[in-house]
Amino acid sequence: MTMRALRQTKSRNRLDQDTWADTSLLVIAYDTEGVGSVKTELLSFKVVFEAPPFFSWGVEAGPGQEIFEGDYPAVAVGVAEWETTEIADPRAELFYLGAFVWISVAAGFPYRLRFRLSFEGISMRNVEHFR
Repeated sequence: MTMRALRQTKSRNRLDQDTWADTSLLVIAYDTEGVGSVKTELLSFKVVFEAPPFFSWGVEAGPGQEIFEGDYPAVAVGVAEWETTEIADPRAELFYLGAFVWISVAAGFPYRLRFRLSFEGISMRNVEHFR
């Protein structure tokens, strides 16, 4: 390896270390049908969050679904469990890789609903620099 190539590699590694994190917003659509409660399968983030991401949600009628006046569905949503991994670094104890979400729907009619589950936080691009 030439000195020029070695300097370029070191420069690229230094740039990677300096720009290892950024804010990410991940929105996952999840469809339900009927009433009752459900715990989702693991919703994998496809990004690595450095801390528990901020979680919010919204809901809309599913495609072709009419909502009947006087029977609006009552819904609640929350994070049941985070999917995490530990790292050997005192600055950060866990990486957040996904979540299991619980959804509860109460209504007199078994509506088809589409939930928009949002996760926002600091995501890490170069996790290998922590190892």
